[in-house]
Amino acid sequence: MGKHGWISIGGDLNGHVGKTSGGYERVHGGYGFGERNATGETILGFAMAYDLVISNTYFIKREEHLVTFKSGSNRSQINFFLIRRLKKSLCKDCKVIPKESLTTQHRLG
Repeated sequence: MGKHGWISIGGDLNGHVGKTSGGYERVHGGYGFGERNATGETILGFAMAYDLVISNTYFIKREEHLVTFKSGSNRSQINFFLIRRLKKSLCKDCKVIPKESLTTQHRLG
């Protein structure tokens, strides 16, 4: 397919990439949620290695359009969509759909 073909990776990656890009400006748009953790660092490193961007982080959204996991008072963004950096301009929006869920805790992104 070559480096210009379409690649899309989406799913529950169980990591927190954090609210800000903090050293990952090439792959993180600066509009995430919460604090970054070690698994989030791995996700960001993967995106860097394969020239992908985390499209969820490129759009200013209210919290309800960012949070993909809720349990009691705990909220986090663990579902992400990664696309080729060169195709980033084709992604016009990326958000959680409020009130749509796969289970009582996971919300569709």
